[in-house]
Amino acid sequence: MFRNIIFTVLCLPLFLLSNCKSTGNTTSENPTTEGIPFTTLLSDSQSNIQQPTKKVITAQQELDAIFAKVNSTRMPGIPVPEVDFSTYEVFLYSPGEVNHGTQGIQVATVAKTNNKIEVTLAANKSQGDYVTTVMSQPCVMIKYKKQGLPVVVKTAAEN
Repeated sequence: MFRNIIFTVLCLPLFLLSNCKSTGNTTSENPTTEGIPFTTLLSDSQSNIQQPTKKVITAQQELDAIFAKVNSTRMPGIPVPEVDFSTYEVFLYSPGEVNHGTQGIQVATVAKTNNKIEVTLAANKSQGDYVTTVMSQPCVMIKYKKQGLPVVVKTAAEN
């Protein structure tokens, strides 16, 4: 009987400690997400951007250069928006040249999560839904309040 009491006294703390869970929240398990309002400046199917591109634009000269490329085959060209880069930054995303017709890319949400900006693209039609076989260079360009953080692009399926 004395052995049973000693065994119980020694094992009880081990049992209690092994079943305890941490109540502290860690940022890797529970990221803090804050929605960011944004404005779409451009959503197009023929951007003339042939390579995959993810770029944060921080100056009007960079924006002018991108619109010069987009407008290189247009008459008249798309007007270049004036952006106050002391307050805003612009993000450009293009998957590069694709071998199917598309209507352009839409952004569903922009959110600040931990130390990055997550741009989630809206669901598009599947490739089987397209009726044209044409090379296109879709892109989307958005403007949001300056964050100074790296940007990650997610598809609707990744959410």
